[in-house]
Amino acid sequence: MNSKLKYLSPILWTKDLEQTISFYETVLGFKKQTQFPNFASMTRDNVEIMFVLPIDEPEDCKDPNNKEEFFPRPQLTGSIYITTEKVDELWEFVKDKVKIISAIADREYWMRDFSIADNNGYELVFGEDISK
Repeated sequence: MNSKLKYLSPILWTKDLEQTISFYETVLGFKKQTQFPNFASMTRDNVEIMFVLPIDEPEDCKDPNNKEEFFPRPQLTGSIYITTEKVDELWEFVKDKVKIISAIADREYWMRDFSIADNNGYELVFGEDISK
């Protein structure tokens, strides 16, 4: 296979788009790239995260073939790992503004990282390679 994967842009569901935009801008330093009534795209450096308002009832779906439209609640069962530089600086910037899941520490998998919950409850992990 010769195809090259270029980057990952997760689409996460939110019940409050404006609150999510504010959290990512003020707490994490993201910038809003695009916004529609039910969608926003946020970027910082080479990271993009998109947010969508879910449709609460299946009968409200405009396209019955698009199962993505109906999503009654967030169901992400993992975390989003964002590799960064100067992770300690980022930790100092956010630690008093967020719910901390895991404090910053050197891990056995050669990363120094920490994890937080965003305003929707999604787990975001920020880590820096310490293998060198």
